[in-house]
Amino acid sequence: MTFETIRVEEAGGVATLTLNRPEKLNALNMLMGEEICSALEALAKSASARVLVVTGAGRMFSAGGDLSSMDQVVGDAPSIDRGVRIYCEVARRLRELPLPVVAKLNGDAFGGSLGIAMACDFRLARDDAHLGFVFTRVGLSGADAGVSYLLPRLVGVAKAVELLFLGETIVASEAERIGLIHRAVPAADLDRVTNDIVTRLAAGPPLALRFTKRAVYDGLTRDMAADLEYEAYVQALCFQSEDHREGLRAFRDKRAPVFRGR
Repeated sequence: MTFETIRVEEAGGVATLTLNRPEKLNALNMLMGEEICSALEALAKSASARVLVVTGAGRMFSAGGDLSSMDQVVGDAPSIDRGVRIYCEVARRLRELPLPVVAKLNGDAFGGSLGIAMACDFRLARDDAHLGFVFTRVGLSGADAGVSYLLPRLVGVAKAVELLFLGETIVASEAERIGLIHRAVPAADLDRVTNDIVTRLAAGPPLALRFTKRAVYDGLTRDMAADLEYEAYVQALCFQSEDHREGLRAFRDKRAPVFRGR
């Protein structure tokens, strides 16, 4: 797949989607949103990808929305609507992607790019990265790119209100403390820590991981009875899978399992 604003690569079951506008600090524009959606659609159908890493080119994960693009659509209601909706669609597709997704925040991340990161399943960042929901600083709502849905579920309502209303920037170590990201690590260790987690996910059982991801996120909006019914359904499927039988054999043989997603 060839794109203008992102780069998509795959090796050894690991797909990497890189926001690739380093000269613009990977600022989000309409084309990037469309290209991310196209890439995610293809990855959802991939027979070889086992895990996805989302990161940024250059020194920053993303500066957030491209202000020059915003200037161009002021007063054009249809363009504004498309520009807003495309990143809501990005967040939805990341959450629904049948692969584990790891956000690797290689630098600062602001605005809607944090919606992208929060829609991923794991969030890792260099500990000196600055993160900020800066929408209100430019007169925009914090309801953008899935942020108002995802943030309270990660950090709680009170902290979400503080971050969104005040538009303050925090460092990654603080983001880890409040539960916004999983780990903040020294810059020199980010590749290693990310690779360790990605390697484990890529070697994991695809069916079981897919069902677990769906159960966790769908369970946020289901009642307990419906959730228990879903658990019974997917666990029965897993019990009948080749991966489960392989997992049992590997456990008995005291070796690493080789899961094939069936």
